[in-house]
Amino acid sequence: MKIGPPALMPALAAVLYSFMALSGAAQEVETGGAEELLESLLPDRERVLEFQRRIEQLGSEQFKERKAAMEQLLAASLIPAGVLDRGLESEEPEIRNRTREIVRRGGARKSQMVFEEALRAMVKESRKGLLGKVVEVMESGVEVGDAALAAHATAGTVEEGDLALLARLAGGKNAIGRRMAAAGGEVLGPHGAGILQPLLKDGDSAVKLQAAVALANLGSLEGARTLGEFLFSDHASERMKAWKGLLSLTGREFGYNALDGADKRREAAIRWTEFLKGEVVLVGKVEQLKSIQLFNGKDLTGWTHFRRGKAVEPGEKTWSVEEGILVCPGKGPGDLRTNVEFEDYVLVVSYRATERGADSGVGVMMTGAKGQPAGGFRFDGGDYLEVQLLPGSSGDLYRIGNFKAKVEGRDFAFSHRRKIQVEEPLNQWHEMRLEVRGGLVKVYLNGVLVNEVSGREGPGRILLREERFKYEFREISLLPVGE
Repeated sequence: MKIGPPALMPALAAVLYSFMALSGAAQEVETGGAEELLESLLPDRERVLEFQRRIEQLGSEQFKERKAAMEQLLAASLIPAGVLDRGLESEEPEIRNRTREIVRRGGARKSQMVFEEALRAMVKESRKGLLGKVVEVMESGVEVGDAALAAHATAGTVEEGDLALLARLAGGKNAIGRRMAAAGGEVLGPHGAGILQPLLKDGDSAVKLQAAVALANLGSLEGARTLGEFLFSDHASERMKAWKGLLSLTGREFGYNALDGADKRREAAIRWTEFLKGEVVLVGKVEQLKSIQLFNGKDLTGWTHFRRGKAVEPGEKTWSVEEGILVCPGKGPGDLRTNVEFEDYVLVVSYRATERGADSGVGVMMTGAKGQPAGGFRFDGGDYLEVQLLPGSSGDLYRIGNFKAKVEGRDFAFSHRRKIQVEEPLNQWHEMRLEVRGGLVKVYLNGVLVNEVSGREGPGRILLREERFKYEFREISLLPVGE
């Protein structure tokens, strides 16, 4: 699995974060050290009070005062997260509504970007002893969207004396914080077992999985048994981690494959469960699986919404996240596309249609029309292969724009029907898996190979089509080719 050209990645490492004073003066802090970035997220009391005054002015009866406060808050490069929380919880509807608009237009995201850059710097610098500042930033209200990065940074910075900090993270409401506690607990070995044990019962599956892996790596059979529960998961990435982990821990197989159809998986998973009930000797460790969660279950981080080839303007109806589900608004034609390109991967998309005729699709290998960047200068914004999502026809292929491909040795004209019928009831979750390698694309629906096509080699964006119907997506994951 490869991520596209570095130029397409957010170039945060080279950016200077300007912390604009509300008076209009600017203070610049270089993106240099992890500790400096963390400290910049904890402004002094006077600045917090000044921001709070501006939030209160959003409810002013004076139009000019409201307008000035709104403009200054939108222009600020960094707003303390606690200030935004106070605005969102205000008893005055006008303050709540205008604060929501600030958040929607990136007010909270700015703090998150700085925090994630600090975490990257911690990993790069191999800095020990910064967990206290990290916890302080999180408890101030700043969020982090990249859970894997947060866990990695915690594992790299945690020290023997940090048990109390890990306990605070483990006991908090923030699921990413609890996942960080699990990562830190594994590093501390037997001393961290007390942190890990309660997390095996966590309601968040990612936290529970992280704790299970950590305890299994410490030799705990209970951790391995909990890992076995994930063989039954609806999420391919969780099944993959459990499967590969148990293979490494025990050297056994039982005919299980995380990417098989549900019935075949279930039979093998039951055999695994029975085996793990015994006194199993763990002989290995769980290796890190190089997967990417394209949808983080919270927001549209990593994606941009386009309609008719142009990015959606603020205020337009866009894709939303409802209780961890990505919801297509059905106001197309349009698409939700990744901000970076990928090459050679297994893409797993879990989706659900709620009405007959509901139409959507998954696009892969998207490049710009006539060799230019796929940035929105044409109706569709680029050339790509679309895999249909339409009950009764999911897995059909469409050639969008000037995408060149061959099917069964012949030039791909416009569309190609799937080769086999697969049951696809409405209001149920289904799994589409696309294996993309060297230009060859294999399409699996609920574990059954339904289509394949040979296209161009090289990187391209991934997208979800927006048509005139509501569609729901639960998992969008990238796994390494060959898994």
